[in-house]
Parts: sequence; structure tokens; C-alpha cells
Amino acid sequence: MKIIASLIILGILTSCSPYRIVNNHVDKEVDFKNYKTFSFTTDIEVQGLTRDIKNSSTINEIKRAISSELKSRGYHPDLKSDLLVNIGLVVQEKIQTRETNFRDAPRYVGQRRYSWKSETVEVGRYKEGTLSVDLVDVKQNRLVWEAAVTTVLDKDSHRPENVDKAVRALFRKFPE
Repeated sequence: MKIIASLIILGILTSCSPYRIVNNHVDKEVDFKNYKTFSFTTDIEVQGLTRDIKNSSTINEIKRAISSELKSRGYHPDLKSDLLVNIGLVVQEKIQTRETNFRDAPRYVGQRRYSWKSETVEVGRYKEGTLSVDLVDVKQNRLVWEAAVTTVLDKDSHRPENVDKAVRALFRKFPE
């Protein structure tokens, strides 16, 4: 009974994570034990509202967190590496909306100049960030692992501990 209760609690705690894995693909034909070293590409794919952070400390924090995860799995940094790490970063402004309908009419008439019509009402705006990491076999020029994590960004998202949490969430699905 204690095991079941522990599993339920663990499930609740992990389901509340603000980080959502949106992509995780592993090349099934690859044995990751054959790789020992890694290095980062010089180009980082940056899209959306992130153009100004391409060479910022945020990128360095992401690289540090990825290096830490790879080192904890037995990989070592080397300029002549087995694996090439490619980083992509996309930040998009999103609009949260809600749909009004006939049942809402009595409560929301004042918002529409005292007339009723069904419409989409903007509730708020927020930024959503997606970090993608690709590992490429250098010798074969072949993608062996790709994953992406997304979260809603706030003013504290660039802090090292939050970057670490996002990268840790990303690497939970990393092949052993």
C-alpha cells in the first residue's frame, strides 16, 4: 500500500512541472555507449522575440546546464567530439483568449457597450519559450537524438536555477 501511495504522490509532483516536453526522438539504431565526447555548434538557432539574446548570458547558462547533464551521463567536452550539440531557442508571444456565448450574455454585457454578440475576448498575453537540443553523430553526420521543452516565460526564467530545471526536464528522456 505504501508503494502505491508513493507512486501516486510521485505522479502528482511530476505532473505539476511547468516544463512540457514537446518533442523527443531517439535514433533506435544508435548505441549511445559508443559516444564519449561532445562539443557545441558555433551557430545557435534563435527565432521570435529572442534575437537580442543570441550572445547573452542566457545562452551561456543553457550551454552550462546541457554540459552538466551530459557530464553526469559520462560524456566529456572535447573540440574533436563524437557528438555535436545543436541548440535552438524560440520565444513567441501568445494571446490567451476565451469564447463568449449566449450563457455568458447577462454577465458580460457591460464589456461590449451594452450589446451582446458572441466573440473571442482577449484575457492576457504571455511569452512561451521553447528550447530544442539536437545531438548529431559527427562521423556519420546523423541526428541521433532530438528533444524540445517548452514553458511560459516570466522575468525569472533566465535565472540559472530555472534554466537548470528546464534542461533537467529535457534530459529526463535521454537514452541510457
